[in-house]
Amino acid sequence: MVGLSIYLILYSVLHSVLADDVLMKRYYYKWWYRFFYVLISSVLLIPAWIIYVKLPKIYFFNPPVYVKAFLYLIDLLALAFGYYASKSYDNSSFLGIKQVKNFIKYGIRDVKPEEKFVKNGALKFVRHPYYFTAIILLWFRPMYYKDLVVSVIFTIYLVVGAINEERKLIRKFGEEYIKYKKDVSMLIPFIKRSKY
Repeated sequence: MVGLSIYLILYSVLHSVLADDVLMKRYYYKWWYRFFYVLISSVLLIPAWIIYVKLPKIYFFNPPVYVKAFLYLIDLLALAFGYYASKSYDNSSFLGIKQVKNFIKYGIRDVKPEEKFVKNGALKFVRHPYYFTAIILLWFRPMYYKDLVVSVIFTIYLVVGAINEERKLIRKFGEEYIKYKKDVSMLIPFIKRSKY
C-alpha cells in the first residue's frame, strides 16, 4: 500500500504542476502541450494500475447485494451527469486534439486562452461537474483497502485541483467568475454559497 500511496501522490503532484499555466507558461499555450499533457497523464497511470493489481484484495467495505445495487445505481446516475456535463465543454480542445489539428491544417503554433465564460448545462448546478462525478465514482462502491487508498488520495487531489483551477478562472474571467462562485457550488450540485 505504501508503494501505491507514494506513486499516486507523486503522480498527483506532477499532474498539478503540468496543469499550472503559471509554472508551465513557456509551454502551456503551445499547440502540442494539451495533447502531451493528456497523453502523459494517461500513460503514467499504467504503473499505478500495475501496482494496484498486485496488491491483495482485502475488503474495507463489502455491503449486502441490495446496498451494492443502490451504489451502482448512484454510479450510473453520476456517469449520466458526467456525460451531460461533457456537453458544456469543448472536449476536442480539452483533449488537445483541436490544437494538433489546427497546427497540422493551418500551422497555428500558439493557442489563445479561453475567452468565453461558459456556465450552461451542468455548470449551472456545480462549478466542477467532472470532479463531482469522479468523487462519486471513487466513494460509492464496494472497496478493498487498496481502493480506500486510491479514493482518499484522488479525492484530496481533486479538491486541491479544483481550488487551483478556480485561481486560473478568476485570473481569466475576474468579477464574472467571482459572482458565479457565489451562486454555484464548487463540488456539490445545487448547494449555493460555497466558501471556496
